[in-house]
Amino acid sequence: MVLYMLGKIAQLEAALMLLPMACALIYGEKTVAISFLITIAISFVIGFLFTISGKKNDKTIYAKEGFIIVALTWIITSLLGALPFFISKEIPNYIDAFFETVSGFTTTGASILSDVEALPWGMLYWRSFTHWIGGMGVLVFLLAVGPGEGNKGFTMHLLRAESPGPSVGKLVPKMRKTAAILYVIYIGLTIINFLFLIAGRMPVIEAVCTALGTAGTGGFGIKNDSLASYSPYIQNVTTVFMILFGVNFSCYYLLLLRQFKGVFKDEELRLYFGIILTAI
Repeated sequence: MVLYMLGKIAQLEAALMLLPMACALIYGEKTVAISFLITIAISFVIGFLFTISGKKNDKTIYAKEGFIIVALTWIITSLLGALPFFISKEIPNYIDAFFETVSGFTTTGASILSDVEALPWGMLYWRSFTHWIGGMGVLVFLLAVGPGEGNKGFTMHLLRAESPGPSVGKLVPKMRKTAAILYVIYIGLTIINFLFLIAGRMPVIEAVCTALGTAGTGGFGIKNDSLASYSPYIQNVTTVFMILFGVNFSCYYLLLLRQFKGVFKDEELRLYFGIILTAI
């Protein structure tokens, strides 16, 4: 059952890598595109073998299995996610590539790169995209797009182990719809952030990468000086959206339902903004 879920995750990561591969092709980076293609093939094969080996087993997931799956998911996604950097030789040492990828998926933001601008656009996109994927969690995405409620594997335990925020509850009765709502809010905020950056005359590819990095609140930049060379407008937009993405997404759902009292009563939200205002 654990292998089955990990297999699905590997296949999902392979699908997500199609985006940076497309970016590399658009900018004529053939070597980078090939490295993604090889990684996609490897990830898909591993995913296929894992799902086949665990397909006939019980798919019921309890708290123990939920936490094990989440922990192993971060490891396998990082191991596979580091391959494009290593295969393309943009980061020749696999351990360095693995460190960079772990930093991306966990939205830590630490980097071994001394010259970020030397990376091709396909790699810069993937680097920022790991922040975006890790910001909400790849398992939450799988919950949102996976099979319906008939599959017992998609339970509260996965969402509780994966989602940001100290407390996670069902927003709606069906678990899959809860995950879908969280991701719709996440994607919506990312698009709005991108549009604000475009309004500040930021180049499209740079706006995409910056929005993805901001959404994950990790801080991977595409310039060696991070945001220092950009206008104060772009710096302020990024600051505001970094704060907004740090809010528990359940609060946004309550806002959409116009349950304003529930938002104001949220202790986590009040402490979060209290710390920010005090620091300012």
